Amino acid sequence: MGTRGPIPQPDNVRALRGNPGGRPAPQRVTAPPAVPDLPDWLDDEAAAEWARVVPRLDALGVLAQLDRATLATYCAAWSKFVAAERLLQGDDLVAERRAGNGPAKNPAWQIWREAATTVAALAKELFLTPSARLRSVKPEADDDQEDDILD
Repeated sequence: MGTRGPIPQPDNVRALRGNPGGRPAPQRVTAPPAVPDLPDWLDDEAAAEWARVVPRLDALGVLAQLDRATLATYCAAWSKFVAAERLLQGDDLVAERRAGNGPAKNPAWQIWREAATTVAALAKELFLTPSARLRSVKPEADDDQEDDILD
């Protein structure tokens, strides 16, 4: 079950609206920005997805070394999703049962659905969806980084 209640306001929105309730602003847990290493066990499709998203996430300043497992899980789930999608495209949506009791849903749908669910959930965590980016807080810029990365 997910977190209950409304999604917390980003710090920049909270600052613009003021603090009419007088409640203290939450202290955010942060990790130093860094690009995690590509795991050597990822297959080619997962490694290609890693290469696609990591530079963009690094430019946003939202990656840390701690994110390696989440990012690797996202990329591995993406690879399984692509494999299941290709299998379904090349096969019938309905398959014959082994016992010959008539047609049944193709078992690849289960793999497709579970991988799609994992990809969607982790995409939100990694700021890969438009709504996740809209609800995020712009990271504080270092002196050597441009201030307008997200602008």
